[in-house]
Amino acid sequence: MSEIRAFVSQEASDLTVGRVTRQFARLEPGKRALYDGARSLTYLELDTQADALAGALAGAGLQRGEVVSAYLPNCIDYVLVVLAVARAGAVFSPINPRYKAYEVGAILRQARPRVVFTTAAQAPTVREAAADAGQSGVGVVNVDDGTLPGLLSGPAAALPVVGESDYFSLMFTSGTTGEPKGAMATHRARMLWVLNATIQYGLDERDRYLGTMPQVHSAGLTFTLMHLYAGATVRILPHFDPAEFVAIVSRERVTSALTVPTMLTMIVEEIDRAPHAAAMGSLKRLVTCGSPLPLSTKRRVIERVSDQLYDYYGSTESNSMTVLRPADQLRKPESVGQAFRNVELMIADAAGRACPPGTVGEVWCINPSAMSAYRDRPDDTARAFTGRWFHTGDLGYLDQEGFLHLVSRLSDVVISGGVNIYPAEIEQVLMLHPSILDAAVVGEPDAKWGQRVKAFVVVREGESLDLDAVQRHCVSLLADYKKPRNVVFLPSLPKNAGGKTVKSALQTPSPLGEGRGEGQ
Repeated sequence: MSEIRAFVSQEASDLTVGRVTRQFARLEPGKRALYDGARSLTYLELDTQADALAGALAGAGLQRGEVVSAYLPNCIDYVLVVLAVARAGAVFSPINPRYKAYEVGAILRQARPRVVFTTAAQAPTVREAAADAGQSGVGVVNVDDGTLPGLLSGPAAALPVVGESDYFSLMFTSGTTGEPKGAMATHRARMLWVLNATIQYGLDERDRYLGTMPQVHSAGLTFTLMHLYAGATVRILPHFDPAEFVAIVSRERVTSALTVPTMLTMIVEEIDRAPHAAAMGSLKRLVTCGSPLPLSTKRRVIERVSDQLYDYYGSTESNSMTVLRPADQLRKPESVGQAFRNVELMIADAAGRACPPGTVGEVWCINPSAMSAYRDRPDDTARAFTGRWFHTGDLGYLDQEGFLHLVSRLSDVVISGGVNIYPAEIEQVLMLHPSILDAAVVGEPDAKWGQRVKAFVVVREGESLDLDAVQRHCVSLLADYKKPRNVVFLPSLPKNAGGKTVKSALQTPSPLGEGRGEGQ
């Protein structure tokens, strides 16, 4: 990897991800670290197995700086793989388990992993994607077919010394082109987020964290790591279900949870339907992220779930930038909070000058947890930074108290259920359909999900399409949540002088017809 730095010879540092379980493996070896409702690992078991898997990877020839991917749902083995990869000196690169082969191939083409951990059911998708991406030599390890226990029982192998300036993760996002971009972040960057968040949220070994967010998301993984660092117990929920969430919090006295607004809406509705009052009083902190939480929902969450509500703003590249604390939720309901610990914020005008309070500009940040570079994209990296200032691509303003208020995005990203959906990617897939001449994708408001995907389609002369056909085409190549829920058929798309589609002109009634699909 051209951008992965040479590993330096130095003493092992606490600021490396592989060491998050070391302290409590010594202090409380028999304490439960991970639990999924059926299977569990103590801190000593997790620590020992992470060493064994790291040794197996190194013994199989994995070199420092090579990439290892996980194409897995939320599970105990996911956390084990992360720790093992970190200890082996490799770079961890997650792949969304909801992705289809077309999307997986786009990640593999850039990440070029040496190994992909997956399940037996998903392994054919990995192999298909790898062949299409020219990565057919990638090793595929299934965590559920008996292969993993064999790796854990192998002979011990020497592990490399990993430094905090070495790269820990390669996490993919998308730019305005829709093509995935890999954000490279060091061990130090991730561990400073872990440490600062542990202090920010007041975590300790008495906590019980319910992991509902997918581990593939930077926040989902980091919240797991920070609770392990604090010596807490992490309760893994493979798939979010509001009834199960409420039941687990009540039954197991959960103290921490990370959600997105859509989850909170579903949780409140579940509590309202329940015949008996839910016992949610054990929650010391309920954190939401991913998209703004509507004020009406916020009030219901505070009343029905927990008044210890936190909201934070961040991204894959810049990670956590602000936090809105419980005391400010209703005092500053439209804000995403003040700067996170050790983060500096600036609102920049078009010339890169700081804007005064109340003036809208682009949100810039200096964040020790931010990425260092985009993988193999020096020009994109250069555009993303001005000195140490990272350009978020979001528009907002700071008020007189330093609270950040977001106004809009510079890009046209659709945020549905807290998940970023990139229109350009869907547009590219729509254009692969032989009957589609032109296409544009935008977000439209949705009461439950915040936004939903809406497509404007121009059909070739003599051809005919309907909503179902468009959706079937999209889900053959993309995850289901990316398919258009509403399709408008037009004779042409509005263009500017440069030939680019003017999306602001698309919000007019369709002259040819409009179709709607089922909710997400």
